[in-house]
Amino acid sequence: MSTPAPAISHDLEQAVPYLVARAGARMGQAFTKALKPFGLSLNEWRVCASLGHKPHQSLSELVVHAAVDTSTLSRIVDRLVRQGLVCREKNEQDGRAIRLRLSDEGANLTREIVPLAKRYEKVALTRFTIEEAELLRNLLVRLYENSEPLV
Repeated sequence: MSTPAPAISHDLEQAVPYLVARAGARMGQAFTKALKPFGLSLNEWRVCASLGHKPHQSLSELVVHAAVDTSTLSRIVDRLVRQGLVCREKNEQDGRAIRLRLSDEGANLTREIVPLAKRYEKVALTRFTIEEAELLRNLLVRLYENSEPLV
């Protein structure tokens, strides 16, 4: 009969990367279900929301802003273009560079989903004071910025 392996001393459930990933995954799973009637995946929503916030992004800018890896993002953009939600445009300064923007249909769909996204955020922050929610936002931005050297 073998003896069980000893517990690893690193307390996973208190590790910040684990906690952030776990919270993000839970919120993402819930919002994914809410996006179904709109015909969008969570990553497709991130692209639309990002382009709604900052139009005319290059693919490399969108990788950072939408937090989706390059190979996945290319497929997502292709799908959104086929659905008529996103348009590709040549950059006037550099004819080879492509910029992405929401089509009118994509902008309308994004505007329709934003209140739902805000409701989900409100539920996730239910037991936070306004000050705690603002502090959390600031800490997450700082955590993101501090993680730059790790990339």
